[in-house]
Amino acid sequence: MSSALPLPRNTTRQADVALQGEIARMLHRFTGTVIVIFVLVHVIAQAVLHAPALAALKAQASWLPVVQSQHWVHAVLYFSIVFHTLYGFKLLLTEIGFALDYRKALWSIVSVSSAFALRELLRYAGV
Repeated sequence: MSSALPLPRNTTRQADVALQGEIARMLHRFTGTVIVIFVLVHVIAQAVLHAPALAALKAQASWLPVVQSQHWVHAVLYFSIVFHTLYGFKLLLTEIGFALDYRKALWSIVSVSSAFALRELLRYAGV
């Protein structure tokens, strides 16, 4: 006879798809990573473009200003900053005791963040 407890049956099939809480956590981690990578690349790029000691690299990295001015890079960055900030505030509010519907909060935050990204794309399109 085994002493192991039997696992409950998966009658609702919730484990078969990504749950919204899992999606929110993955987005929060992803946006944080995007922000950190952008800041690191930006600092390195600015050092290469403006530091006299790195003048030799500047000639080899003529693509740096082009990459920094890409509209889709700014759209991803703005989405990431807004999402990461608002979701961080949502986490803070729930930690201090406010009851928030996590589904509504997640999709509201995604909508607002998407609006910032879309605004940036439209700005480059001249709208």
